[in-house]
Amino acid sequence: MKPSQLLTIYLAVTFIVGVALAVWVAFLVKQNELGARGAAVMTLCWNVLFTMVLPLVLDWCERRYSKVRFLELEEIAQTNPELATAISEQCEKMAIPRLRLAVADTNTEETFSYGLWGCNPRLILPNALLRSHEKSLIVPSIEAELTRFSNQDHTLVYLLFTVVQIILQQAIVYLS
Repeated sequence: MKPSQLLTIYLAVTFIVGVALAVWVAFLVKQNELGARGAAVMTLCWNVLFTMVLPLVLDWCERRYSKVRFLELEEIAQTNPELATAISEQCEKMAIPRLRLAVADTNTEETFSYGLWGCNPRLILPNALLRSHEKSLIVPSIEAELTRFSNQDHTLVYLLFTVVQIILQQAIVYLS
């Protein structure tokens, strides 16, 4: 399974769980056990929780389903010093702190990165890419992935989930 598929599955599952919780909270609002503001705060809270747990869940899924192993940059430097230097330079240039590298034993050539709020970044590289000693082939894909990581933020996705779930709650309350 590709690493990006695991992220998509996590996002879909958390959205479905959020919708189920929104239906339950709408029932509580309808029964006057909870107010509309309390329901909105609860919805925001579980979406923040889903956001914060995302790297932990993805780490576990990557180890379990993609068979990745996390390495330190020094371990990569022993076998491929050019790659380690290129990764270090890119991290310094983009101000990415403490990059964790993972090597996936997959047939795909997909590089993938994820993290939380620009902190604690993970970069997943296919094993075939590490064995390649042609720096000209490796560095552009790593640069592109690290650039994508520095620009991505899953918080916006979860804020959108929150808005949809609050709208669903309010629709259920007012239509029933």
